[in-house]
Amino acid sequence: MHRMDEIIRYYSKWWENPKDIRNIVFESLNELVRKRIPKGNGKRALDIGSGKGRIVSYLLEKSYKVTAVEINPDFVCKLKKNFPQVKVIQEDICNVSFNERFDLITMIEVAQNFNKEELVQLLRKVNMITRILFINISNKNSLHGLWIESHKFKNNFVHRLTPGQFDAILNSTGFNIYYRKGVGLVTPLSLFSGFRGRLIPIWLAKAVNRRFDKYATRFCHLYYVEARSLRKSLEETQAER
Repeated sequence: MHRMDEIIRYYSKWWENPKDIRNIVFESLNELVRKRIPKGNGKRALDIGSGKGRIVSYLLEKSYKVTAVEINPDFVCKLKKNFPQVKVIQEDICNVSFNERFDLITMIEVAQNFNKEELVQLLRKVNMITRILFINISNKNSLHGLWIESHKFKNNFVHRLTPGQFDAILNSTGFNIYYRKGVGLVTPLSLFSGFRGRLIPIWLAKAVNRRFDKYATRFCHLYYVEARSLRKSLEETQAER
């Protein structure tokens, strides 16, 4: 099966699926992003990998003019139906060319679908068209990451990085990190694939994360970063002259 078909098939089944025991961590990430998005006041935002539109809804809530890129045709239909004011592009982000810059780009729960070389190329491209980037990775050093690797639950299209590796990639592609936060020190784990045979109850994971996430940024399941492009736009350069 082609990698992109595999990705579409997987997310069609598991994206925001109540049976996914990791949802408490993903919901915490969503709430963090919602809180961190600044007021848009008509500024332009690009959401990469929009899924069913959770982050899109937050950007609209903060008064951004939103463009969404999503490859899953079912999700694209939902986006167009639920957000008629949004420009929706059905395409692999690597194949999309933009002739405009965005004040903010959000790339939530997407980076793990690219290997290191692909991610570097994508971030270089993103750096050319934005001032601010909100992004996260699935942390290789987390309890969840170590468990998935040891039990061979990881899908072939998933690529995990350590926070240090990700920081280095962002720096090498022209970004300066100004905010970091870990989400999900403890993720409910399962004995079997398909999230069967739960080991850690959801209530326990919630209690631990609520208390300890803030102390364990580099060891949480999700590593969330906000970064500023060091590249000045042509307009900014001309204004300084």
